[in-house]
Amino acid sequence: MSRLSDLYELQETDLEIDSRRAAFDEAESRLGQTEELDAAAAVMEERQAESREIHKKLRSAEQEVEDLESKIKPLEKKLYGGSVHNPKELAGIEEDVRSIKARKRVLEDRALEVMSEMEAADEVFDAAQKEHAALLAAWDAEQAKLRQEQETLTAEIAQWETKRSQQRKGIDAGMLVLYDALRATHQGRAVAKVERGTCGGCRISLPMSTLHKARAASDAIVQCSSCERILYVS
Repeated sequence: MSRLSDLYELQETDLEIDSRRAAFDEAESRLGQTEELDAAAAVMEERQAESREIHKKLRSAEQEVEDLESKIKPLEKKLYGGSVHNPKELAGIEEDVRSIKARKRVLEDRALEVMSEMEAADEVFDAAQKEHAALLAAWDAEQAKLRQEQETLTAEIAQWETKRSQQRKGIDAGMLVLYDALRATHQGRAVAKVERGTCGGCRISLPMSTLHKARAASDAIVQCSSCERILYVS
């Protein structure tokens, strides 16, 4: 005959398996990208785009300055080289040089402003990169830890399942059918210990007749009249 103590020990094993499977599922849910990491990556990409745009603005401003410089040189060559003698033409060239130089100074000032913007944008981008790198390093470490945790849990579950298989072999088939059905409807706890005259499952005081039956039975099923769990007196 199967003993109720064997059924209670089987339940302890099943609960150990349940807890490890729950821990495995929890680890599984935490594997993969996180919203925080995704958000940091998005901010970094946004800051990088802003930095690139300002770099483009600076290159454009510098190119405009170079273009004006290239226009000034041939005009100054005409102005001071002696190839032009007409005073009116010389005055026109001189005016052109002044105008281009004035425009060049404006562009140089603008380039300096853009350079300051660029330095600030690069600093912001660098900070975003560092923030993302720190989060990524922490995420990588956590992912490795979770995978290791899963490996450990998988090995432990296999060990407990081997023990469970051996335990079930020694228990009456009818008991197992009832046990499995109750476990499915009572959060994994089909067997309840009797504690101070109450059912350890639902905490309801047991009738004296039920208590006597539960205390007298070591291999017979006695169920709680309230929650229907199998009662076990240790």
